Amino acid sequence: MNPLFTNLTPLTLENIEDQLANNDASSDEEMFDFLLEELDLTAEQAEAVIALRPQYIGRVFLSGNSPLYQDSTVYFDPAVGISLSGRLTEYQLLEVYRLLLKSRPGKRLQLANSLCAGLNSKGQLYWTTYDPAHPKAVYEVYSFDKLQFDDGHWQGETLEQTTAAIQRPVFID
Repeated sequence: MNPLFTNLTPLTLENIEDQLANNDASSDEEMFDFLLEELDLTAEQAEAVIALRPQYIGRVFLSGNSPLYQDSTVYFDPAVGISLSGRLTEYQLLEVYRLLLKSRPGKRLQLANSLCAGLNSKGQLYWTTYDPAHPKAVYEVYSFDKLQFDDGHWQGETLEQTTAAIQRPVFID
């Protein structure tokens, strides 16, 4: 998070996020005035918020993963699907898996190297091996382990493989 925003309350940050995501009718000057008068931001903070505005156009960000909170963002662009700016953290990647799987109940998300991710009946994320010859088989399931995450990808996968699994998802019945 930009150090200029660390002293702001969660409610103020939520209001800023709402303005950036939903207020495309106001000019930059009108939004600047709103930020100063209604949210009690400093001029420097308001300018920093206005500078983020172009990054929100036509994008829907995962909660807590917008430019207001992160340098590396995850967003949904209707024209392209899930897009990334920079390398994802383990938390961001797992949130993307959850988002993709929640939109397709009962399916699993194919990952690289004969692995897949799924959500159990309690909504908890797991990974398991995947055998294309027996696509409906579910083998022993495991929790994702942060020790297996390295610089934007899972061990045993390349960054490109981890990224491809969410940018061009393949779902298994």
